[in-house]
Amino acid sequence: MADRALPLAGVRVLDCSRVLAGPFATMLLADLGADVVKLEPPDGDESRGWGPPFWGDPADRVSAYFASVNRNKRSIVVDLRTDGGRDLLDLLASRSDLLVHNARPSSADRLGLGADRLAERHPDLVVAAVGGFAVAGASAERPAYDLLAQAVTGLMAVTGEPSGPPMKVGVALLDLLAGLELAVGALAALLAVERRGRRLGQGSQVDGGHGSRIEVALVEAGVSSLINVLANLVAGGEEPRRYGNAHPNIVPYEVFATADGHVALAVGNDAQFARLVSALSVGADERFATNAGRLAHRDVLVAIIGAAVAERSRDDVLTALLDADVPAGPVNSVSEALAMMEAQQGGGWLQEAGTARLAPNPIWIDGERPSIREPPPHLGEHTQAVLFEAGLEGAQIAALRASGVVA
Repeated sequence: MADRALPLAGVRVLDCSRVLAGPFATMLLADLGADVVKLEPPDGDESRGWGPPFWGDPADRVSAYFASVNRNKRSIVVDLRTDGGRDLLDLLASRSDLLVHNARPSSADRLGLGADRLAERHPDLVVAAVGGFAVAGASAERPAYDLLAQAVTGLMAVTGEPSGPPMKVGVALLDLLAGLELAVGALAALLAVERRGRRLGQGSQVDGGHGSRIEVALVEAGVSSLINVLANLVAGGEEPRRYGNAHPNIVPYEVFATADGHVALAVGNDAQFARLVSALSVGADERFATNAGRLAHRDVLVAIIGAAVAERSRDDVLTALLDADVPAGPVNSVSEALAMMEAQQGGGWLQEAGTARLAPNPIWIDGERPSIREPPPHLGEHTQAVLFEAGLEGAQIAALRASGVVA
């Protein structure tokens, strides 16, 4: 898909975030056509060193982790701890539509990213910040990584086997969720700016700057993401517990062992359950005719289904269930999941990006998938080009390099 056809073509984003939630949000925007300049400190985003594995020479510090959320961006190194660095921040912010960061309030103030400062100097700029424990108050200063967020939000308490310890999800799920919500909030704010600008162009009176401030806290996003689990607590008063791979409100909705692997069943209504009974030849039972009945007799029903599939091969069970239009699937390894995607796309699902091979953006636009236009950048790879675009001369950039303001 041509860059000019992408929906965010022409939108300029200054990405001052690090690690995962913020970079994931800005990568989504970059994939959709935004020009994202990743402003990094002299040592770079710390996730550059989170390897092995690395793409290319480890000395280039493009870890697989870093590469997974930083494609389609340009990297510039600016030391925001210096006066000259904060002046450059203002120059770049003045040319941007959106600024994203994940600095704690005290750090943001030191680096020139404080909310009041940005609002005063750049009233038309949309600022999107992702925090840890809270967006304001004393808790806003607490650093929060995804593990901590999964722990304090209750997600770990409902994840794992009933008889086992609390478990985290296998990926940094809440970082990704917070990043996605940050991107949605930023897009909404950018749309509002455009609409206000249109009204001004039509003669309407709109007071004040066009910008706005979007904030998402990792912990709040995590508690909100409990959805039906939280709703069950509020409505029923019973403390949610771990169900392993099962579901608190639907039966059967879990994983079963076959003779050579595991299958997942997700039976969401009575019609699907009737087809399941027929496909597995387990016999009808009035106790299980409704979901309420299946919930009441969960252990009995799960044992019956488990016995029905235990001696059969995974593929045999899946064939019978899929032929009967029962929602089911294999429990794939990650490599099997990758092979599945490659097979569905006829090969070439992973996209080449320099030395890296990356999963594509899952959003399709008018029947086309956005391509990876730029590989994950080396640290400071685009400093010279971005500063030239901002109006600086070669001698000015050289002086900034010599003073350690940029690299």
